Amino acid sequence: MIPERIPIQRMEDYHTHFLGKTDDGRQFFGYKTFVFPKGMPASDWEKNRKEYVVLYIFDKDGNHLVTNHWYAGTTSETDESVTRERLEQMINELGKTEFCDIEVKPFQTIIDGVAFGLIPNDEYETVDLEPSSTISFHEPWDGEYDT
Repeated sequence: MIPERIPIQRMEDYHTHFLGKTDDGRQFFGYKTFVFPKGMPASDWEKNRKEYVVLYIFDKDGNHLVTNHWYAGTTSETDESVTRERLEQMINELGKTEFCDIEVKPFQTIIDGVAFGLIPNDEYETVDLEPSSTISFHEPWDGEYDT
């Protein structure tokens, strides 16, 4: 059974590097992700895959408050340094922060017609970071995840 709140371990220099809390108790989860448009030709994926920077903000109880996002362009139009710099800027705008583990409730939001968030998968009893199923949380619900 999927718990009400999902613990997420911060793993430095990995998928949960940009995870933590603000001075006023809010929690945040920032990451870079992508979306493959439907019907996209496999040969031109770098010209068609859409790159996003996303920063989820939660209250101290783990309720999703807001999603800040930035469309960085297609894979061929941007690079890792540009998206990382934008993500760091978004986190800096939160004020004083501490990188650490968090515990939040699953949620879903729509960006450009695509579902983003920590979305429960009842069939497999997991909570998946979408889009692109970047990481998946599961029993024993200790904050570790699979990629």
